[in-house]
Amino acid sequence: MNGSAAYSAVDDFINAVNTAPELDIKIPSSAAEWEEVRKGWQSRSSVPHIFNGNLGAADGFFQGTTKPMEKEVGIVMAYYSGHYESNGLNCQALVKSDLQFMYFGVVAPGSTNDNVSYARASNLKEIVDSLPLGLYIVADAAYVLSEKLLVPFTGNDRSDPYHDSFNYHLSQLRIRVEMAFDLYQGVSRETAYCAPNNGKQRGKTKDWLL
Repeated sequence: MNGSAAYSAVDDFINAVNTAPELDIKIPSSAAEWEEVRKGWQSRSSVPHIFNGNLGAADGFFQGTTKPMEKEVGIVMAYYSGHYESNGLNCQALVKSDLQFMYFGVVAPGSTNDNVSYARASNLKEIVDSLPLGLYIVADAAYVLSEKLLVPFTGNDRSDPYHDSFNYHLSQLRIRVEMAFDLYQGVSRETAYCAPNNGKQRGKTKDWLL
């Protein structure tokens, strides 16, 4: 395949993704839609009679960037993550059991931890806080436990066999958001590989994904 054909194929793919309503990033808008989401999560659990109220898996995602200029952001170091040893942005996401994003927000500078970023993701937090009792989302230990947000036990609490069992079954659900991130990164890499010198097209892909 020559270069022009490769660019054309990438454009066709991006346009198909951007115009497909079934791939829209959106929060369910009715009780019936939420019920379909809940059933999807229940089918993913090996103890569906226990984890029967989950509506999503949330996590943070570090999106690497070039180093910003001070005139653009003010505090440049806020965008540097020591963990990733790179400049970037903290994003927050919520996914369905089939790995489709229901929410993806670019929330804070890259040095911000997930719990602080979650509090800043006002739309996402409002949705979770408004869930009826008995319904919830799952996340990792970087987040704070609540009736609407379940997180794993940590430290010495993990030695309790019941806590260990809870963590295991929680991870069956929570891992889905990490799988969604892997899928996103795979699409980004493949698109960048197909169009290595075409920044316009790569930007369009990120607009859809982010």
